[in-house]
Amino acid sequence: MVQGEPNLTPSQRLRLGYFNSSEVPPHRVRWNGIYELPFGRGKKFAGGVSKPLNLLVGGWQLAWIGTWQSGNWSSVSSSRYLFGNPTLSKDQRLTMNIFGRRQRLWFKGYFDPTQATGVDLTKLEALVPVDRSQRVLRPLGPNFDNKIPVQLADGTTRLTSVTDMVNWNARDFYLGPVSWNQDFSAFKYFEFSERVKVRFTSDFFNLFNHPNDPRPNTSTGLQDLSQQTNAPRIIQFSLRLEF
Repeated sequence: MVQGEPNLTPSQRLRLGYFNSSEVPPHRVRWNGIYELPFGRGKKFAGGVSKPLNLLVGGWQLAWIGTWQSGNWSSVSSSRYLFGNPTLSKDQRLTMNIFGRRQRLWFKGYFDPTQATGVDLTKLEALVPVDRSQRVLRPLGPNFDNKIPVQLADGTTRLTSVTDMVNWNARDFYLGPVSWNQDFSAFKYFEFSERVKVRFTSDFFNLFNHPNDPRPNTSTGLQDLSQQTNAPRIIQFSLRLEF
């Protein structure tokens, strides 16, 4: 069976259909731990305190769980065509005020750079030119509407629509922003008798109130810094009676 010129093996054909998953980052690290503080009766510090005082200082435990992951794989909008590599290194990414928000240029996208303020326009326009025909990512056609002139057999020319212009090697080819989170808990048991005790817990979700940035817009390449993908710090207190 002819598979093409040159012929492709089954493994080569498989590679043509392969692309990175947008849901699985290249790296993910998780950690957790629990630690009992050395305070209170029988401990290294304040080991001789009275029983009532031990209710306050003894038996405290700390617990934590955290996650760090590299950015998820992403691709550009299928309504735009790539005329080169749009990716930028960290030191090339410019931050600006545009469209009413503070945004960061994650890759060379498609937008009017003259609308930006609070940024060096010379550097910005070198990455995203004012001339739409010079942008790395842009719609096809003389009118930038994804319609290209096609000459028919009778010699006439018709504007013909083109759809889904992102080929297989432009899908999920660049990494989005890194994200991380740290949760923390402090808890202890208050024992009032052999059978009755109360557990007090204080939970801190997103302990450091760290914002994780969203993925950039797949068309403009702009990352909206007024938003975050995770919840802000949440503090929760709870009591549990055991008897």
